[in-house]
Amino acid sequence: MNGLQISIVILSVSFGLLGFFLWVSIAGTATEGRRKVEKRVDKIASKKSSLTLQIQEKKKIRKTSILKRAVDGGEKQSVQRKKLMDTIFNELVLADIMMKPEEFSIIWLILTFVPAGLAALFQAGMMPSVTLAVVGAFTPIIVIKIKKGKRIKAFEAQLGDTLIMMCNGLRSGFSFQQTMENVANDMPAPVGIEFGRVCNEIRYGATMEEALGSMVDRVKSPDLMLVVSAVLIQRTTGGNLSEILTTISQTIRDRIKIKGEINSITAQGRMSGMIIGALPICIAAILMVINPDYMSTFFTTTAGNIMLIVSVFMEILGFFAIRKVVTIEY
Repeated sequence: MNGLQISIVILSVSFGLLGFFLWVSIAGTATEGRRKVEKRVDKIASKKSSLTLQIQEKKKIRKTSILKRAVDGGEKQSVQRKKLMDTIFNELVLADIMMKPEEFSIIWLILTFVPAGLAALFQAGMMPSVTLAVVGAFTPIIVIKIKKGKRIKAFEAQLGDTLIMMCNGLRSGFSFQQTMENVANDMPAPVGIEFGRVCNEIRYGATMEEALGSMVDRVKSPDLMLVVSAVLIQRTTGGNLSEILTTISQTIRDRIKIKGEINSITAQGRMSGMIIGALPICIAAILMVINPDYMSTFFTTTAGNIMLIVSVFMEILGFFAIRKVVTIEY
């Protein structure tokens, strides 16, 4: 296949996927009003009125019919698409990216296929197209991972003050759920947002254990896991929760102080590891785009294949070696 044929194939696939996600976005927008009305009815109705029972019965009938059709093979793909969109939505929320999953998916597809198609069209080469496609596919993932890491650090930095606020609320006579609502209303993001999601899940029927477990799964913070474990143990065995949270708050503050000292000591090693690890990959990607004939030797000759395998192995070995040196468990 020549460059023009490759570009036509890539652009055709990209436009097909773009049309699919546009259809998903339009369908979600069209049913947004009906879903808001149903949620509002469920939230307002404190007791199960006849109207609420009818709506719930219709939901059960609709879910049953959807599951039956999914078993028959008719709606299995739509269920998978919904799971994919839910996963993307959770990742965007954790990364603090104010974007719909459909919009992010469209941008992701554009970054993956459009530069690769243009490179294949104008340069008539497969290597620059594949390189740009790989770079475009991994760039959004790397951005989300970096923003998630920053958000987790911000969450852990606010967790100590959050526990102090909850301790004061418990000493004042509030229940644990009321203190979480106070945190959701008074604390800034990301702590306020996460505790607000916990309160909403409890309002919509989830237990305290399930809501807190979901928050731990979303945030993936060791400090938060420590807090939730202590709260769940206290709910089972009893005890003074305010004193427990005060002790954990002091422990978290000490951990944050130690983390800061360790990060300052290992900053040079971590930066050296990042630069040394990323430099060969970046140079190889640039050369594949601007001079593919120079890099084709690694893929077309036996000696080049051996050199490529050895270099990849040494790159991975060096990455883990530097990571082992600069990572300190505490």
